[in-house]
Formats: sequence, structure tokens, C-alpha cells
Amino acid sequence: MNSEQEVVKSRATGYASPSIRARRYRILDEARRMIGEVGLANLSMDEVACRAGVAKRTLYNAFESKERLVAAAINKYFQDYAERLTFASEEATLEWVIERLTVVGRRNMAIRNYIRALMNIYHAHDIDPTIRSAIHTIAADSHGPWIRSLEKKRQLQPWVDADELVNALVRYRYATAHAWAEGLITDNVFLHTLICGLLTFVAGATRGAARKEIEQTLLTLRDHPRLKGD
Repeated sequence: MNSEQEVVKSRATGYASPSIRARRYRILDEARRMIGEVGLANLSMDEVACRAGVAKRTLYNAFESKERLVAAAINKYFQDYAERLTFASEEATLEWVIERLTVVGRRNMAIRNYIRALMNIYHAHDIDPTIRSAIHTIAADSHGPWIRSLEKKRQLQPWVDADELVNALVRYRYATAHAWAEGLITDNVFLHTLICGLLTFVAGATRGAARKEIEQTLLTLRDHPRLKGD
């Protein structure tokens, strides 16, 4: 069985073969590196195939298009990173969101070129919806559980739609990250700017105990232990 046939077969079996799984991961890792190096516009399927040591046809058999390859590469990178993280805060709480934003934000500050490329891709007017959706989901998954918890507790304002709020927060976060990546927000205030803006946004969408907690956190945010030193 040649390599192309192996890839096609693996798509039906969840990439059960270790060799096929290793090849897929190698392709995704090389694609992710190239996104950071040359950006999406200059990403070449020929070059990805060459660097991954596979035939170009293998890429299309496995991913169908450049857009799907890029989306898969982005997803794998962030999933791999997320799996290595452990958090001390209770999930789906305000403190959990702050912890996630600070941990991930500091990681992003160490890979500025990749984040700049990612933000340029996300905000491009002609980007393939598959890619934008993949990038959008990364942020939505990190604050969505908190918003869902507030909805379940009936602590969102009656005019607020939870889905719309989750999506609006993604857009805010990525607009802020884009401004930082382009040098419009300095490193020393980036995390405070990001978290303060997000909490201010959510404060207007909440009521009761949730809003009081957010307001109190905003009053003392500069002294928050997770932001000390930034």
C-alpha cells in the first residue's frame, strides 16, 4: 500500500496507525511553523510537503485543501499547549478566567511573530471560514464555560444572549491581541489591558453577585497576584 492509500485509509479509522498518526502530526507541525515564518498568504503546499517529507498529494488526501490544513495545524498547536496546562482555580469561575488569560497571555508574548500571523489571518476580509472558525474556537473555549455558568445561574442581564456574548468577547480579545502584536499596546500593560477590558465588557452584561464580584475585582485588578510584575 503506498503512502497516499495509507492516508486515505487512516481517515476512516481515526488515524489508528502510529506511522500515519506520526506523519499527520509532522505535517501539522511544519505547517504551523511556516505560518509563523511566512504567513498564510505565502504558505506553500509544496514547501509544507517538502519539509514534512511527504508527497503533495498526501497533503490533499489528508486535509483536502490548504485552508483545512491550516485550520488543523492551528487547532493542534493550541490543543497540545492546552493539554500541558494545569490550573489552580475552580473551572468556569472569574478567577479561572483570569488565570487562563494570564498564563496564555504570557505564553503568547513569547511567540509574538506567530500571534501576529494568527491575528492577521483572523482579521483578513477574505479568510476561509474554516480557518476563522478554528481560530475563533480557541478563545471561545477558554471563557465560554464561565459565561455558560453565569447564564445557568441567571446572572446575565435579561437582554444578553450567552452565545453572542461569548463571540463578542472573542472579537475583543483578538482585537486587543492584534493591537499588541503590532506594537500599539506595550508588553508591560498588555495583560492588564486585556483583562480589564474583558471584565468591563462582562460587567455590563451581568447582574447580582456576579456583577459585584467583577466590579470588586476591577477595583483591585492592578494588585491582583497574577498580574504582579506586569
